[in-house]
Amino acid sequence: MERRSGRFWAATGLLAAGFLAGSWLAPRVRVEWEPGRLPDQALAQTSRAAVSADEPVAREVCAAGPTVVNIDTVKRVVVQDDFDTLFDRTPRVYERRGAGSGVVIDPRGYVLTNQHVVGNTGDNVQITATFGNGKTARGKVIGSDRETDVALIKLNPEDVPDLKVARLGDSRNLAPGQWAIAIGNPYGYQQTVTVGVVGHTGRVLDTGERIYKRLIQTDAAINPGNSGGPLVDIHGNVIGINTVVRSDAQGIGFAIPIDLAKGIADELIRHGKIKRPWAGLYTQDVSPEIARYLGLERAEGAFVEKLIRQGPAWRAGVRPGDVLRELGGRKIRSRAEADARIASAKIGDTLPLIVEREGQLLKGDLVITEAP
Repeated sequence: MERRSGRFWAATGLLAAGFLAGSWLAPRVRVEWEPGRLPDQALAQTSRAAVSADEPVAREVCAAGPTVVNIDTVKRVVVQDDFDTLFDRTPRVYERRGAGSGVVIDPRGYVLTNQHVVGNTGDNVQITATFGNGKTARGKVIGSDRETDVALIKLNPEDVPDLKVARLGDSRNLAPGQWAIAIGNPYGYQQTVTVGVVGHTGRVLDTGERIYKRLIQTDAAINPGNSGGPLVDIHGNVIGINTVVRSDAQGIGFAIPIDLAKGIADELIRHGKIKRPWAGLYTQDVSPEIARYLGLERAEGAFVEKLIRQGPAWRAGVRPGDVLRELGGRKIRSRAEADARIASAKIGDTLPLIVEREGQLLKGDLVITEAP
């Protein structure tokens, strides 16, 4: 019994000593983790020259990394229902938070990102951009374009005196199989790098909210938070803006081609909005059923489904039920060709057109105007 009691008190003493030691050490040894605020900044601090020449991906990520920002947004939403009005209650104000990525494209502080990340010009949105080295800058939306999902924000120059600017590549000559490197802020993990290849170019994607007409497909992993960040080639040039991922697939992500995004950004800088050519004309492909109904020899052309009354096409003499055969001197075989011809025109251009109506070919002149 005495021997047991001795072992008991000895063990108790050891436990007490351990507890005292632990209580002294515990406050001084802490492990902290917060998504989006990771302690290591290796990507931002590593010099491109310090990376071996046989590591081309790492070298170009080091070059492009300092131009990538994490974008945090806070939008104030005012809610006032009928009961608030009836009882003269103060409207309720909520904060809606969001996150994404962006890339610096101009030394004046312009950052390219997605419209769905930052919203529209005039929205009550507070924007904070965080660089890989931890520095932050305030920003505001200069302009946005919902159709292409491109937006431009401008950082306060005083916040970023040593601003680094990305090298923009040429996405018009991309080919499947070329390297593709995505850099961004997925799920709050700052400066995350994923690597893949270009899987396809010119993809059309309907998400339900918008129709993307020309996207780069890649298997470089893209996740929520990557939106607005750059897709970079093996030479460190930005070739796209990461935008959307197929949630029901593996390894299928999409980016807006940089030539399209840069063109939108340039116009947003000049005008604050996008001036688009418009014809007030809505068409669809001539299906075999439409061809039989109209008595056409071939299922070819763009069937005029709807017109804006007193719009440009209406004033040119086009009417619902016509089939567009030629536009601007070019043969029209499909809706896509009609849309492309109008989109490539300049505001103020006059495009000769030919439509087929009840077996007759009718001519007119379509004057392109700015989209309302």
